[in-house]
Amino acid sequence: MIARLLISTSLEKRVEEINKILSSHKEHPDLLYFSKDAKLGIEQARKIKEYFSLKPYSDKGPVVVLEDASSLTAEAQNALLKTLEELPTEALFILGANSDAKFLPTILSRCQVERLQGTGDRQQEDYKEDIEKLIQSSLAERFEFIEKLKDKEGFIKSMVNYFYQSRNMKFLEELLQAEEWAEQNVNTRAILEYLMLVMPHRL
Repeated sequence: MIARLLISTSLEKRVEEINKILSSHKEHPDLLYFSKDAKLGIEQARKIKEYFSLKPYSDKGPVVVLEDASSLTAEAQNALLKTLEELPTEALFILGANSDAKFLPTILSRCQVERLQGTGDRQQEDYKEDIEKLIQSSLAERFEFIEKLKDKEGFIKSMVNYFYQSRNMKFLEELLQAEEWAEQNVNTRAILEYLMLVMPHRL
């Protein structure tokens, strides 16, 4: 069984999808559920690991749900890697998040990522052609594009989505770092110019 990562900017949409998946599990005793406000550090990661290792009460298998898995600390994510690789056959591990930007590439590669419809996540499609052109462009052309770009924050998110889909994990690590810089109020144009320097010239 592979963990499912549900991406939507709408918590309501994520919870709705989680409830659909859990329609036959919600009331049985093998459900460990973390709401959106739950702290998700190393202690909770250990609890999840232990939960999946226990023999379930029912034949449906253990179920773990995180409404907002993007709040998992890096330490907690690393602690869950082996759990994600070795989920029991009947187990369900459902992670909700408003973006995949906060996840380590090693986590993303071990999950089935599902972008829910109607989430407003159209930026990837809007910028897909631009990104593909930039991959083939010279450095001067890349910088010219950044200079004219209005939605710089949205473009970074689009690149994260695009390069995750292309499975370019090396550059994805650079992009996830860029997301962290943006949250720390580093100049967005400077971040994008750096990304243009290290962006691959072909996939």
